[in-house]
Amino acid sequence: MIIGWALGLLSVLIASFSQILLKKAAQKEQKNFLQKFFNVWVICGYILLFGSLFINTFVLRKLELKFLPCITATSFFWVLLFSRIFLGERPSKNKIIGIIMIFIGVIVCQF
Repeated sequence: MIIGWALGLLSVLIASFSQILLKKAAQKEQKNFLQKFFNVWVICGYILLFGSLFINTFVLRKLELKFLPCITATSFFWVLLFSRIFLGERPSKNKIIGIIMIFIGVIVCQF
């Protein structure tokens, strides 16, 4: 069961980081329409996202179904944290309150 939790968290971290890569790609101005979709940031982001989905499928075999949504819900925290670290974005008060509510919900789901 510990392996399932660890892999679930790894999957969420990979998916969250892929969202940061896609956001970074969206912030860059591209010369033409195709460069918006065929650049290093976007391709790496989607490769990581599909890798995350593959790990998630494996996790579904190791954990009870009721736990995976709780693990996946933490992705909002990781995206906020990675946005702060890699993109220098400052979270608003509403986002911080939302993250706190999500963690309260995750804790309630476990009991």
